[in-house]
Amino acid sequence: MTRLSITVKDHPRLSVVSLAGDLDKTSAPRLEETLTELLERDRVRVVVDTAELGFCDSTGVWTLLAALRRTYERNGWLRLAGVHGFLGRLLEMTRLAAAFPIDRDVDESLRQALQSGLPASR
Repeated sequence: MTRLSITVKDHPRLSVVSLAGDLDKTSAPRLEETLTELLERDRVRVVVDTAELGFCDSTGVWTLLAALRRTYERNGWLRLAGVHGFLGRLLEMTRLAAAFPIDRDVDESLRQALQSGLPASR
């Protein structure tokens, strides 16, 4: 198990949350706390960079799904960038991939966000 590292970088119109390591039932509460803090600061446009995520279990997926719902409730959005490996397989198997705007990488997410201001369809 690799400890989850969470880094937040605020941009003028959005925040990027970069994850590295394992997102599972023990680390998901830290991610939830980070995302809650962003929403409390009215940072409702969020890109979650998963390129360095080594593992993700169902608790991690549900944490991301709950954050997606909470951003939408505040007229914002949440995009995933760099989805691969366990997270990619979980999203496909559960058919939740269709729920998230998913981009190849953070640069693509930033382009999509700046062009439309809304999540683009996949």
